[in-house]
Amino acid sequence: MSFIDINNMSFGLAVQRGLVNNFSAVQKFGLNTAVGSGAFETVWDGDNIYTYAPSSGTATATSSDTGSDNNGTVKIFGLDSNYDLAEETLTIGGSAGTVSFLRVFRALMVNANTGNTNVGTITITVSSTSVALIRPTYGQTLMCVYTIPRNYKGYILQLDLGSSKDLENEIRFITREIDNGNSWNTKAFITTRGGFVEKNYHVPIVLPSKTDVEIVAKASATSSVSAGFELILEKVVQS
Repeated sequence: MSFIDINNMSFGLAVQRGLVNNFSAVQKFGLNTAVGSGAFETVWDGDNIYTYAPSSGTATATSSDTGSDNNGTVKIFGLDSNYDLAEETLTIGGSAGTVSFLRVFRALMVNANTGNTNVGTITITVSSTSVALIRPTYGQTLMCVYTIPRNYKGYILQLDLGSSKDLENEIRFITREIDNGNSWNTKAFITTRGGFVEKNYHVPIVLPSKTDVEIVAKASATSSVSAGFELILEKVVQS
C-alpha cells in the first residue's frame, strides 16, 4: 500500500478522497441566459426567481420533446421530507417516483432515449412545482440552488460569477435559515461589469442545517449570467 501524505495535500483534495472524517464537498454552478434589468432572478435554468415546492411529494420527469426523450432516465438529488439527503432515478414520461422530496437541487441524464443526451427540456416536478430543469442537450441542471441537509453544517469557500456582456451586473449571494421565518438574507453583494469574478473566503460563511442557499442577479440589459459556489459540509451531531 502506498503512503499518502495528507499533510502536504490540499484540504479540498483530502476531503474528496475521503481522508477527512465527517466532511464532504459540494460544487454548485448555474446559468441564467436571460437576466434582465428588473427584479433579481435566480441563476438557474429558468429565467425567474426559483420557486420551492410548497410541501414534500414524489417527483416526476417530463420532456418538452416526448417523442425523443420519453423512456430515457434522469437521476435527481435533493432532500427528503426530513431534510435528509435523497436521490432517485426516474423514467422520463413515466410514473412518479417513490421518494418524497422536499428539495431538489440537481438532476442529470443517465440514459438518453435518443442520441446521448436530452433533446427537449426535461422538467422535474414536485407538488405541482417545477423544481428542476435540464435545458436541451445540457445533460444536467445548471442551478445555483442548494439546501444544507439535516445534521450538517455548511461552509462557503468561494463564489464564481460571470457575464456574457460588458455591462453592469448586480449579484447577490442569499440564504434563508429555517429558524428565520421566510426571510432571505444577503450574505454577499457583488457589482461587476462583464467578465469573470472570483471571491474567495479566507473566513468561510457558516450555514446552519436546513438553510436554503441561492445566487441571484440582475443586469443593466438582458444578458447571460453564470455563477457558482463551493462549500464544505460537516456532519454534526443533532442538537
